[in-house]
Amino acid sequence: MQGSQTMEKQEIIADIGANHMGNMDLAVVLVQRCAEAGVDTVKFQSWEAEALRKDFPNYDATYQRHKRTELSDRQHADLLGACAAAGIGFLTTCFHPSRIPFLKSLGLKRIKVASPDCANIPFLEALASAFDSLIVSTGMTTDEELERTLAWAKGRDVTFLHCVSLYPTPLDRVNLNRMLALRARGVSAGFSDHSLGTDAAKLALALGASIVEKHVTISRSLPGKDQAMSTTIDEFAEIVRWRDLLPTLSGSANPPMTDEERQLRQIYVGKWAGGN
Repeated sequence: MQGSQTMEKQEIIADIGANHMGNMDLAVVLVQRCAEAGVDTVKFQSWEAEALRKDFPNYDATYQRHKRTELSDRQHADLLGACAAAGIGFLTTCFHPSRIPFLKSLGLKRIKVASPDCANIPFLEALASAFDSLIVSTGMTTDEELERTLAWAKGRDVTFLHCVSLYPTPLDRVNLNRMLALRARGVSAGFSDHSLGTDAAKLALALGASIVEKHVTISRSLPGKDQAMSTTIDEFAEIVRWRDLLPTLSGSANPPMTDEERQLRQIYVGKWAGGN
């Protein structure tokens, strides 16, 4: 990481996803609590249950789960307003092309792409034609697929998030060096973190992640497939504090010697026989 004068602020995204459980009051509370914790952006998920493939495994249960947490057009607009009122950014993941015109009509300039669509070039093309910038997670993506998407992304405003699609991700599977490998390819690179706790997120920030994203919950005891592996508001506040401390810790590559050090130097340099 470079000195504090040249460091750009690293974005922290709290992924509410479906953890609102279809309850708008809870969704708004999550927005407000994330804003209070210092989170930059909250993310939702935009799908229509009717678009689910009829041959998807366990279709009926999966359809019902998505229908319960589906956000209507009005709810999208209300949440956008709630974010504006709380002073926090709004982001959403677009899961299928039929949602693109509506999401564009909201005035969104940026959209999130989930890992299963990392290599879906026609979908990426449609999104890139509607939004100024994309954030693309890379979980469950083969090296060959990622190469194709990296080639497609050249000249476009795309941030890639290293992601391991294990829920939760054991710390020995986090592999943050892959984020560094992405950045070495000349792209903006961050981390979509599915591990428990704050350690992986803090390391990603220390390594220069442009974005760190984690699922957020009010309580891990709530029902829902993502609640138990999600990050609490207090943990998000801890991650924010760490992010904000990094410029201070990084400091300068060539700091001047302080007066206190000069005084100690006069005492200690040459203290022992044969020294300076």
